Amino acid sequence: MVKNDFFHKLNHLLRELPKKERDEILADFEEHFTIGFNKGKTEEEIIQELGDPQDIASAELADYYATNPVRQETVPSATRSLLLAIVLIFFNLVVVAGPAFGIFFGYIGLWFGAVSMVISPLLSFLSFFQSGFDAFLFTFFVSLACCGIGLLLSIALIYSGKFLWYVCAGYVRFNIDLITGRKRS
Repeated sequence: MVKNDFFHKLNHLLRELPKKERDEILADFEEHFTIGFNKGKTEEEIIQELGDPQDIASAELADYYATNPVRQETVPSATRSLLLAIVLIFFNLVVVAGPAFGIFFGYIGLWFGAVSMVISPLLSFLSFFQSGFDAFLFTFFVSLACCGIGLLLSIALIYSGKFLWYVCAGYVRFNIDLITGRKRS
């Protein structure tokens, strides 16, 4: 392990700490490296003296939490969450639900249109019995073009459906995180 790997791993293991605390700890270890280099030691020797980053991080986290106890959930935060949930429900019903239902049913309508276009060559056979062979050829080739467009539309709808699902799930996660007070990294 080299110095950069040591600091990267230690920084990753200390990610729970506030940035200021983490930077102070990393600066202390940077000083250890500077002193070690001045004494003529190699990176490996200094890392061996300092120990495993996992052990260092565990000790630093324990020290931090011993001096800065985690704040317990209180009644005001529960009240805040309840009020926020009520406001979000109202906001979602008034502002978000209308466009969301419009997008959803528009998406469903496009799927019905795509399926109709794909099966249009089968329906063109009905014109053979009603109008004759010349009209059938025209409607059949037009329906083949519609079938191709329907297939392309189906592919586009699959990808846009995945995107809409991703956006919807992200919005629901955002609402849940907002209510519970979690911060996303």
